[in-house]
Amino acid sequence: MPEQDKTTPEVCGESSKNEAYKRRYTEERSSSLNAPQDDPNELVVSQTRLISRLEDELEAANSRGEEALRRLDLLEGEKLEIEAALNSVLRSTGWRFLKKFRKLKSRFLSPGTYRRELYDWAMFRFATSIPPSLSRPAESSQRQESLPHTFGGVERSALRPLFEQLQDAELPSCSIIIPVRDRSIFTKACLLAIEKSIRADRLPYEVIVVDNGSNDDTPVLLKAWSQSRTNARTLRLPENSGFARACNEGARMARGRYVVLLNNDTLPTPGWLEKMMELAVGTAQVGIVGSKLLFPNGRIQHIGVAFDEAKNPGHIYRGFPPDIRPAKLSREYQAVTAACLLIERNLYWSVGGLEEAYHNSYEDIDFCLKVRARGYRVLLCGDATVYHFESISDDRRAHDFRNRALLKNRWAHTIVPDLKGWYARDGVNENSTQFESHESYRPEQEYWLKDLWRQVYSRPFPEEDLSTASGTSPDH
Repeated sequence: MPEQDKTTPEVCGESSKNEAYKRRYTEERSSSLNAPQDDPNELVVSQTRLISRLEDELEAANSRGEEALRRLDLLEGEKLEIEAALNSVLRSTGWRFLKKFRKLKSRFLSPGTYRRELYDWAMFRFATSIPPSLSRPAESSQRQESLPHTFGGVERSALRPLFEQLQDAELPSCSIIIPVRDRSIFTKACLLAIEKSIRADRLPYEVIVVDNGSNDDTPVLLKAWSQSRTNARTLRLPENSGFARACNEGARMARGRYVVLLNNDTLPTPGWLEKMMELAVGTAQVGIVGSKLLFPNGRIQHIGVAFDEAKNPGHIYRGFPPDIRPAKLSREYQAVTAACLLIERNLYWSVGGLEEAYHNSYEDIDFCLKVRARGYRVLLCGDATVYHFESISDDRRAHDFRNRALLKNRWAHTIVPDLKGWYARDGVNENSTQFESHESYRPEQEYWLKDLWRQVYSRPFPEEDLSTASGTSPDH
């Protein structure tokens, strides 16, 4: 998930590094000259070594600068290719036909009419997937308002009739899509936690696991799991194609009205999905709903994404205690993480799904900005809690530099720096940020997972395989 980046770009920093090398050389040379000069030969040897070392460091810095320039050239070339492809689509016969079809659909199948409802039902019932369409980002209003625990002045209990309407259809209400890559014990815990945290009789759902070319025992685990459950489906990709493509492939299989993207290194708590659904159904013009994510130690990992003055995204209040006031609110942000994200399936494809040009970071920020550009709101549900181990995949942040440059190139005109505004609004000193850095996967995290399971569900982590359906009822 994207982190707040406060580093200076490599190219801009090279000149300052060179100045630092010069100052360092001057200081060391002065120190050497002022020292007792017992042997002139030793002084010459010392100065020669110093010069050689500084020359090597300067050469390395210049090499890094050249590499950064090459990366920028590569990004510029990719930008031109993407723009050319987009222009080709916009000029195509298929695109012109699609625009005319949409006009006819709006004219003869107006929203709210019986014919439109019948059309939508047929699309959900018989279409196995909805092909994506492309759209150019547009300007949108920047709304950032707190959402009370009553939506539109209506208590949650009054939302129940709206919520129960989703259960009348034959198809599931939600399709939970989980991309995985190795780390089978985390996948097992996530799947079992879903079964224990959602009451299928109140909220019908299906789970679609997309295996991104795992090399451990994940395929065996998923086979046993899917064969013993009627609401479980799997898809195996031959190689690791990235988070965005895995989510899109899973969304093509989805049958539910809503799509939920969920990381496999998460542990949902009871009631999480129901709370997110209530917010999505009971609030006007909602496009995306995210959840509160906590580290295994209980501190905040995510309660929304904010942008600094350089328009870099980051998890606001990351590392803070979970009992701070902002963590208890449901409110609107410019973006939320896709580690746990809910969106209507129609809307998912109307913006083209996740952009596969990104690789394992920033695609969720781009996705939220696309949805906001359509006039929809991105909300964080403060009542839905999910634990997140974060970044257990190998090379999780290897492409951050490129992905961040791509994000800024597309959305710099739309992003509003709001980090300081949130701090001021919540009465938090911006210098008090309790940031927790990313940690790569370590074997002891599996022990933390089992301890966390015991804390959340008050029982030991189940060691048996997934060949039989869970017989335990959800903990509510």
